[in-house]
Amino acid sequence: MDFKKLLTSLLTSFLIVFNRIIGLIFNPYKTMRKISEEKEYYQPAVIIGIIFIYFKFIYYLRDKIYPATLIYFLFLFNFLLTVSFFYLLSKLLDKKKEITFFSYICTFSYSLLPTLIWFLSTSILYIFLPPPRTISLLGKGFSILFVAYSLSLLIWKLILVYLAVRFSSKQNFFRVLYMIILYLLWFIPYSIFLYQYKLFRIPFI
Repeated sequence: MDFKKLLTSLLTSFLIVFNRIIGLIFNPYKTMRKISEEKEYYQPAVIIGIIFIYFKFIYYLRDKIYPATLIYFLFLFNFLLTVSFFYLLSKLLDKKKEITFFSYICTFSYSLLPTLIWFLSTSILYIFLPPPRTISLLGKGFSILFVAYSLSLLIWKLILVYLAVRFSSKQNFFRVLYMIILYLLWFIPYSIFLYQYKLFRIPFI
């Protein structure tokens, strides 16, 4: 594939990703179902690439102990660890269904969007409204709005993760819930470990 075709494919995928983001906001169920059936690998590559740019951006914004590239590769490791966990678990739960690893890659890459939006927005706020922030009426109002904003992104994130597991694993509600609980049982202690070594205050996943 020559450079012109590669650039065209990337630009097309970028537009598709943007369209899918809109779909995940207004119609997450239908959109995530389509994403789970995706065969084209440029879309997750675009999302992963944007996240790489974010890690490079945030490195120059605050003092960091570890290089941005190292943190990025740790994110990739966590991402693949999460995808592998759900893929292998869904295979163990039901060996008859046709479950693909790439379907998990696609759906979970799109489920990273609320995380990316939250981290990016907090980084931008750090530039324009750096701590410490006042306890005035305006400051309290901002805090309430920020908490509401964060909760809305968290709810969106939970919906996307559920739908990602639901459509990629092709399991029912209770099995999906069971898989997510098993994931949290090891991921929460793992997150605490990352926090203690100052790798991630909040896991980027």
